[in-house]
Amino acid sequence: MSAGPNLIPVSPERHGTRRWRRFSSYAFVQAHPVGPIVLGEHEQIAACLPLLFTASATGPLPVALTRLGKQTALVAQNGVWRGSYVPSILRVHPFHARATQGDQFALMVDEDSGLVTDDPQDVAFFTPDGALGPELAHVVDFFRNRVHAEAQTRSAMAAITRAGLLTPFAPPEGMDAPSTALMQVDAGALADLGRVALADLHRAGALALVYSALVAQHHLSFLAHAEALPLRAAPKAAASPTADAELSGFFDALASAHTQEPALADWVTPAPRKPSDTNH
Repeated sequence: MSAGPNLIPVSPERHGTRRWRRFSSYAFVQAHPVGPIVLGEHEQIAACLPLLFTASATGPLPVALTRLGKQTALVAQNGVWRGSYVPSILRVHPFHARATQGDQFALMVDEDSGLVTDDPQDVAFFTPDGALGPELAHVVDFFRNRVHAEAQTRSAMAAITRAGLLTPFAPPEGMDAPSTALMQVDAGALADLGRVALADLHRAGALALVYSALVAQHHLSFLAHAEALPLRAAPKAAASPTADAELSGFFDALASAHTQEPALADWVTPAPRKPSDTNH
């Protein structure tokens, strides 16, 4: 998910006495036509959303497409998510992470989200002695595991790049695209690959991602059709996520992918956290 306009490092100095509110609406997704995904959730994405690729400072990355035109159909008028799977990065709004060194990261928060508050009824960033609050510790655990997943994803993307499998995204006739920087898998190039290149993709865990992206292209017409229909409110029963339930969905996604990518099992168990430090 792209960085917000006011993405600030979380620190005891700035947020020691401040609080944050769990989001109650997915309306913020409108500002994010694509969201970065990681290995371990690619199959869940491919089952319900288009899976494309976009350039980044570290090379191409896989992304879930949440809209083609100007208005996403995945979020109802009352802010409820209408799809069957929520990309994991969307579940931790307004938090993000910025890589520092190696597998370390700084926890960030979008202070323009309206979810950073001074309301005593909201969730404290830190305890009175300066340690991470329990709820914020869940968010840090999420990003600690995600950083590991991102490293595996970059390795897979490097293999896809070596194989020359990406080509500019060409939306089907009559459809729009939210960005000209999007890419898709070139099915013809994949068919022409030899055994050595296919083995390289397999070793990097990239082959499943490639096939998932090809399958996911079939969702483009459905997404376009849904965007052409008037938005309606979804049942309130599917409303806002709780921190534990939604954050655990990320680990559920990793676990369910275990049969396809055995190495992902190593990511399911959170590493020990350091409550007093937000840079990891």
